[in-house]
Amino acid sequence: MASADTITLSEFKEVLDRYPALIQGLSKPAGAGGKTLEDLDKFRYIDAPSRFSKNTGDTPMVLADIQMLVDWKLRHGTFRPTLPKQVASNSEETVKEAITAAFAHYASNPSDIAKVLELLTKPLKGIGPATGSLILAVYDPDNVTFFSDEAYRWLVKGGEKAKILYKSSEFEELFSKAKELQNRLEVSPIDIEKVAYVIIRETEPPKSKPDTPSGRGRGRPRLPESEKKTKKPAIPGRGRGRPKGSTTVSLKTPTSEPRKRGRPSGSAKVKKMEEMAEKAEVNDPESPSAKRAKI
Repeated sequence: MASADTITLSEFKEVLDRYPALIQGLSKPAGAGGKTLEDLDKFRYIDAPSRFSKNTGDTPMVLADIQMLVDWKLRHGTFRPTLPKQVASNSEETVKEAITAAFAHYASNPSDIAKVLELLTKPLKGIGPATGSLILAVYDPDNVTFFSDEAYRWLVKGGEKAKILYKSSEFEELFSKAKELQNRLEVSPIDIEKVAYVIIRETEPPKSKPDTPSGRGRGRPRLPESEKKTKKPAIPGRGRGRPKGSTTVSLKTPTSEPRKRGRPSGSAKVKKMEEMAEKAEVNDPESPSAKRAKI
């Protein structure tokens, strides 16, 4: 990887020549009424600076223009799904006031980058230091380099991957490094952006594609036919449960006839009375049975 500190002008131009093919390869067909990445790239680097720069611009930047720049930023770099909705929630009046104040301060204090970004980011929803630098780069394309991930990694971090916090202080580092390269090779900020983009993108490993889904649903995988258990053939007309007509065999064997509850029957009552009378006769000393017992 060519370093931003040592890259030569011929190497710089050679990398720059590869930018159009890279964008063409990343650009996908647009839907009805949509724009491709190539269309948005043309707006970012040709149409927008021509219309809105401090030297050639003749119309004020409105919300729709900022939305298109944000669309380019997300398609060109890291996509953030919530950002477009936040940007769209800004009113035209707020956009006009913020841009007018920021550009006025930049005109009188071009080195006070932090304050310019504050005037853009504080009142506008969805506009951080990176998008604020993009608006400023469109306004002054001869001096300001957009705070992209690729430009920051190449200019500030030597091409290494780094966690970017998107602070104004980070953009000031990038701004200073870009100025050094711009003065050394006499190249434009736009070309510095493009070269950084090519160098970082070409050194990244290709993203692995997810495996093609098999179409099988979630859950336990199906057993092969050879491992499935053979089902017993069902008997037609026979339901589940105990078959009809079957009898239950009792495991208990009765030991005696069960005793009936209630008063004893007539014969049993007579027998009982005879036993009682016999006892009474034995106990009576004058009874015949008692006399026989004494003899």
